[in-house]
Amino acid sequence: MMNSVLVLSPMLLVALLLTLLVVFALLWPLRGRNVNAGHSVRQLSAQVYRDRLDELNADLSTGRLEAETYAQLKLELDRGVLADTTADARIPVAQHSSVKPLAFVLLVSVPVLTLALYLGYFLNPQVAPDLKNQALLAPSIDAILAGKEPEAEAKNTSLQDFMRALQRRVQAEPHNADAWMTLGLGFLQAKDYEPAKVALARAAELRPEDIQVVMTYVQATIMTQDGAMDPVARGLLGRILREQPDHQGALLMLGMGNLRAGEREQALAVLTQLQMLRAAEVAANNGQRDSEADQRIERLILEAQQGPQVAAAGIQIEVALDPELARQLPAEAALFIFARTPSGPPMPVAVLKRPIAQFPLRVTLTNADSLQPTRLLSDQKELVLQAKISMTGNATPAADDWQAVPVPVTEANTGMVRLRITKTR
Repeated sequence: MMNSVLVLSPMLLVALLLTLLVVFALLWPLRGRNVNAGHSVRQLSAQVYRDRLDELNADLSTGRLEAETYAQLKLELDRGVLADTTADARIPVAQHSSVKPLAFVLLVSVPVLTLALYLGYFLNPQVAPDLKNQALLAPSIDAILAGKEPEAEAKNTSLQDFMRALQRRVQAEPHNADAWMTLGLGFLQAKDYEPAKVALARAAELRPEDIQVVMTYVQATIMTQDGAMDPVARGLLGRILREQPDHQGALLMLGMGNLRAGEREQALAVLTQLQMLRAAEVAANNGQRDSEADQRIERLILEAQQGPQVAAAGIQIEVALDPELARQLPAEAALFIFARTPSGPPMPVAVLKRPIAQFPLRVTLTNADSLQPTRLLSDQKELVLQAKISMTGNATPAADDWQAVPVPVTEANTGMVRLRITKTR
């Protein structure tokens, strides 16, 4: 409870200050000062009467006014003085009787309405639990960012609540690279790739010398771009290899990126360099080697050497769509084909993106479509294939996506896998 009060205290102070300013601004013009600042109406009327009377007397003495006209004008002047004198007696009573009730109403209503707005908005059922959740998870987030085990509260908290607390943390500490990194990894776990890329990009910007952060960002970039590698990711990998030419992880990522982009010669050069580094490492370690990793590199080198011939070793897929539905698709729509493992990480093993074309559409899913160099398509014993059409051309799941029924396949499958897309999810 104390943490919640501390979180809200700056907000309360600002609200109180604004309330006082509004009350002051409303009451200052109505502070009840007298209308007769300097001279009363009676005094001013007397001065005007004397000046006008002097003018009438001068006109009468010079013959410009007759006695009868003079008497009539003087009578009107006397009546005007009498009326001003009567009004002067009524003005203070009318002013104070109207101002004081209004001032009292404003003085009471403005703070009451401010408090009602605070209780109705800032402490509504949507916001109050979020603030409580942030205060509850603050010690666990501190522990995670320090590389320690989180407290028991974090283990019993949903990923969504934990992510909201992390988002508030990076808002409060925008230069905390560890917080941005943890937020990005959380988004990756939730399969929300676009915000993961943004968070990890911020972490890499704050800590460009941290190779782990940069490599994680590169992997997230590849995931959000359907296995492709953009110039930013290539530049980051190039900088790592300039500083550490023998960094095996960067070499493998770069080789995979070149292979997906169709740059087989560049991929072959990078992957061959990686293979030589690993052979030298085996010799230095008395013949100990990671046979699984070496076999993956050998398959990638073979794919780079043989080019399109390797496509025959991939999975043949036919995607069908009713012609009537195809005519309803917008120009920016795109077809995505996913290969996932039945059990294991939720992230796809491979993704293939194609623009909308004539159906049925036949494609081949190969190792070049794998999202991670450590999870190649050809290494999976069992897979689940699925296709969808995104109306916006984005791989992120959306409510208006058209999807096909998932089809399981095994490594023994050598025939055509057929996926039929329907309008309903």
